[in-house]
Amino acid sequence: MNEAEMAEYARTVRVPVYAVGPDDRLKFGSVLRLVQETSEQHLGVMGAGYEEMRRRTNLVFFIISTRVRLGRLPLHGERVVIKTHPRGRAGAQFYRDFLFYGEGGELLVSVMQTTVLVEAGTRRIQRPQALREFGIRPGAVVPPQERMERLEAPQGLPPAGERRVFRSDLDANGHMNNCVYGDIVSDFLPAELRPAVRGVQIHYLSETPEGDVLRIFAGKRDGAFLMRGENARGVSFAARVRTGKKRAE
Repeated sequence: MNEAEMAEYARTVRVPVYAVGPDDRLKFGSVLRLVQETSEQHLGVMGAGYEEMRRRTNLVFFIISTRVRLGRLPLHGERVVIKTHPRGRAGAQFYRDFLFYGEGGELLVSVMQTTVLVEAGTRRIQRPQALREFGIRPGAVVPPQERMERLEAPQGLPPAGERRVFRSDLDANGHMNNCVYGDIVSDFLPAELRPAVRGVQIHYLSETPEGDVLRIFAGKRDGAFLMRGENARGVSFAARVRTGKKRAE
């Protein structure tokens, strides 16, 4: 693999019918699924895909946080180019960017995501240097001003409902896939706010297994719509939704 392929990966997709909602636009959860799939494809090209990494080292990536900025969600059948590149690291966290472009080169969606490398069985966080076995350098340190703002799980929000975790929500690690949290945020967002969503940030705080019930708390605060999910272990996730006219950056 050459340096250019290591530095950036691009793929082209046409938005499928099962990925859009009633407005014929890509659903937020589907954005996260495309992000996850694109990341896995790039890691696969680099020789560090999920199965290969787990087989050789028993290590896997866990997503810690995701920040999405929305300009315009693409329509069913629209051709979209998705580009991704590693941004660097901050401590044990890896930063990766994703950019969704329309056919005319318009930036539609931008995503920043952080992950950590963990031992599959124990969930112990590993040092970034463990990737060197796959010929991957940990990367430069992301400057503090470019890092994702830490999102605390908001306290005191009113209850908004519950969401049981089913087998179809699980991924290969045995817990609810991170993309499903995007569906949950969309489902519990008030209908009047949906057309104006311009940014969503989610922090994944503890795993949620099959059969558990997420208790959702949500409400407006400090100019944003905040959400908190609690499972049997404690806080599962925290999310912040921003609305307005700002486009993707």
